[in-house]
Amino acid sequence: MKKHIYTLATAVMFAALTSCADNSLEEKPNDYNFPLQLLLDAQEGADLADAEDYSIEVKFADYLPDAILPESNITIDYTISDLEDDMVDHVAIDKIVYEVEMDDCVYEREIPFTVNNDGLSGTITLSPDEDLKSVPTSFEVILALPGEDETKGSFKFELSNLKSSDRVILGSPNVFEYEVLDNDVAGEWELELTTEEEFEAFKSIFGPLHAELESISFEDITGKVKAEFEFEEMKFEIELTEEEEVTTCEDGESETETENKVIEIEAEYEAEGGELTLEGSHVAVNDDGVEEEELDFIIDSEYETNADEETVTIHFLKVVDEDHFKEGDELFSNGDGIIFTFKKD
Repeated sequence: MKKHIYTLATAVMFAALTSCADNSLEEKPNDYNFPLQLLLDAQEGADLADAEDYSIEVKFADYLPDAILPESNITIDYTISDLEDDMVDHVAIDKIVYEVEMDDCVYEREIPFTVNNDGLSGTITLSPDEDLKSVPTSFEVILALPGEDETKGSFKFELSNLKSSDRVILGSPNVFEYEVLDNDVAGEWELELTTEEEFEAFKSIFGPLHAELESISFEDITGKVKAEFEFEEMKFEIELTEEEEVTTCEDGESETETENKVIEIEAEYEAEGGELTLEGSHVAVNDDGVEEEELDFIIDSEYETNADEETVTIHFLKVVDEDHFKEGDELFSNGDGIIFTFKKD
């Protein structure tokens, strides 16, 4: 009996709450009651051993599109810790900068910071910009690194103790881990396609991933192909004979240069033990040349490096995407594979 009474009472309470609730679709949450978050753009990163500096981006979380940025100072403490190997006594903040775009020109401005006696900690002061009328949406902490060819090691960069009179908190991630990029294919490489046969072989691999590459001929390229392997991400750049004028404006000074157009193919990658896997996305195009949808692709390949000749030889075996995973239905597949040798750039 007691259970029945309890169940009945619960049902009555639920009905009362339901009758009082306003389920109107016009009701909107008051997002302005939620604080803005400052956080690091990434949790980890890496660069080549000889890198002289590294930039870490700090930004406001973008989940509040109509948010009004603070118009008063924000202070944040920073710490550089867990330094290993060559990073000991060789890592420090060089400068902290942000960009302001006005009249189609980009202006770089510095943010002040203090350094404690240990040289590895201090305070960053983020102030409203006179042109933005608020603090910047993001800024970059540029760290000086050893910059030697054989540099080894890692370190952590951490933000803490954010203080502001506005509704701002420190979000996650607030710790960044850096290490020297240590894999066989890291860096920039260059391939020269000197014959039409070489270009057609290259296009048989990558043409299905890029409609423009699929449609051009050997006469449309200079023959230069760059491969750039960074931290977890890479890209191929195929240089075209067609040129374009590129105008840049920095700190009030404009410069126009003539550059060759390029076709880019980007991917995430894993390289270990002679196996190289590339994963990315491409836009599928139908027979009428109309872009239809974006599909994921995977490229299976093998690689071999030659330290003496400063080359990496990549043996491309298979390219598949979401619609071509079945054997015999790949975008590209060759039992013998196709081999290209890239030289260190």
